[in-house]
Amino acid sequence: MSYFGRGAKQLSYNYNYGPFSESMFGTVRTLLDKPELVADTWLNLASAIFFFAYPQPPKPSMLQVIDGTWQPNDHDKANGLVPGFGVTTQIINGGVECGGPTEIAQSQNRIKYYKEFANYLKVPVPENEVLGCANMKQFDEGGSGALKIYWEQDWGWSPDTPSGSTYACQLVGYQTPFSAFKAGDYTKCVQKFYKVNIVNDDGTRLMAA
Repeated sequence: MSYFGRGAKQLSYNYNYGPFSESMFGTVRTLLDKPELVADTWLNLASAIFFFAYPQPPKPSMLQVIDGTWQPNDHDKANGLVPGFGVTTQIINGGVECGGPTEIAQSQNRIKYYKEFANYLKVPVPENEVLGCANMKQFDEGGSGALKIYWEQDWGWSPDTPSGSTYACQLVGYQTPFSAFKAGDYTKCVQKFYKVNIVNDDGTRLMAA
């Protein structure tokens, strides 16, 4: 199965197809099993809207940058991550286009198109706006966009269990398969990492390892 760029915003990689499928159909399987639907159906445009609005910690969404919801903290600023067109390139394709000592051709083309569209729409581009992403580091857990909305194994130690394991999951500011917004994902996280039988307070089994 191939998850290359499809749709108006070129949705790529299984970790983007999965959440988009979950949002549209209530399950990751629809688009993980049939990724071609992103190119061949109404999902073409819907995928662009999803990618524009959906935060992917530690990155904010493009919408949060544009509407001012995302505000960089000191850690972000030290990494060159400040509001402007350049940071949206970092969100979209930073691993390929950003962080080098000079602006590469792809980023320069984006800036050119941005200026041309702004001129056509008669929208002024501030002189101090950071348009490129050269020398801009990638988002990480120290930034303000690293919202803790995913469950991950808790590697802590507990004196109350024979093995010392906590048998718990913790919230983290980067993507995992387990969302804090999805009912049942905490249970799935615990079961995955600890291979345990999970029971309700009344003793009935909730999930078998």
